[in-house]
Amino acid sequence: MTEPHPPRHYLFFAAPAHGHVRPTLPVAAELVRRGHRVSYATTAPFAAEVGATGAETVLYRPALPDFAGAAPGDSPDWLPLALTAAIAESSALLPAIVDRFGDARPDVVAYDTTMNPAGRLLTRLWQLPALEFSPVFLPQRTSNPGFSLAAMLRGSPQDGAAERPAVRRFREDLTALLAAHGAADVSPLDFVTGFQGPRMAFFPRDFQPGGESFDERHVFVGPCLDPSPPSAAWQPPSDGRPVVLVSLGTSYGNRPEFFRMCVKAFADSPWHAVLTVGRAGVDPAELGPLPAHVEVHRWLPHLAVLPHARVFVCQAGMGSVMEALSCGTPLVLAAQAREQQMVARRAVALGLGTEVPGGTDLTAEALLDAVGSVADGREVHASVAGLRERIREAGGTTRAADVLERLGAG
Repeated sequence: MTEPHPPRHYLFFAAPAHGHVRPTLPVAAELVRRGHRVSYATTAPFAAEVGATGAETVLYRPALPDFAGAAPGDSPDWLPLALTAAIAESSALLPAIVDRFGDARPDVVAYDTTMNPAGRLLTRLWQLPALEFSPVFLPQRTSNPGFSLAAMLRGSPQDGAAERPAVRRFREDLTALLAAHGAADVSPLDFVTGFQGPRMAFFPRDFQPGGESFDERHVFVGPCLDPSPPSAAWQPPSDGRPVVLVSLGTSYGNRPEFFRMCVKAFADSPWHAVLTVGRAGVDPAELGPLPAHVEVHRWLPHLAVLPHARVFVCQAGMGSVMEALSCGTPLVLAAQAREQQMVARRAVALGLGTEVPGGTDLTAEALLDAVGSVADGREVHASVAGLRERIREAGGTTRAADVLERLGAG
């Protein structure tokens, strides 16, 4: 029998966006359950979810009114805009953490990779073990031929990227942040590319492009899902219709034209369609009268529906995709942003579903055809079953907590 680890104090923080906070919450809850202290720095909209884990909530005032919207997914400058937003958020977060803990420092810092400016500066200041959570693909050793972060930081030309205003601002803001926190001797390039600590990915190694090339510092634990049953009461239809779940996640729910098209697609079909538009998404009343076999919800936990769904139509967010694959549900992917396009391409390459246009080019007829094709595809179901097994083997929340306990034990 494994001896329990002595209690440790873990500090968590993540970018204030649902896709970054939510994967970490079951891990925080599991550490609390094991007798550890967890402090979680976050913003007010996430305070209730963080508090429900048993972690101590450390609130800070965000730098940006909408972190998720600071880098439009269709912008050619999406990456430097996202990195600049992370620098701004790190600048707001760091003083709140330092003021809160002073000399009573935690034992381990665990932070979302998007917030690595704060995470790396804090662990440099405190000289503590640290781990980076990654809900997105890990950077590969080989540069993307279309865009190189290293080239951007060196200021070397690459399709004019280095001279674009968004790129210059990113370099300038990072230089200023380093100087403000005692790291003026570290170049932006070394700061971004020189991290040698452990990383934890919330998806299985098989889903990571080039996953076999990552060394033992990279731990692929798969999705960390809430083990408790979903609280929302939802039951599959009693008439036996096959269920299709449709969602664009938390950031893209305000797309009434997309959801109207979905209603049209399934209105005269044999499918029972469950549409979730998000709490800040389109008003369900805007979608007009609905057939009895089409239901629209502001919010419904995916995990309440996915075990009963034959197909999941989604925006290809990593969290949504991993929830579906954990339940063995094939995918129809309508990516809304560049990062989601990468996830969609990987899922299609692995035979886990199909991709459809994410914009207004998608028609009701094409969507219905894609759903039917995926639902009936024997090879798709076999591929999904295989990756579902890889997810089970990855270990999820239990393995994630084990890794953090070992890091805390030194």
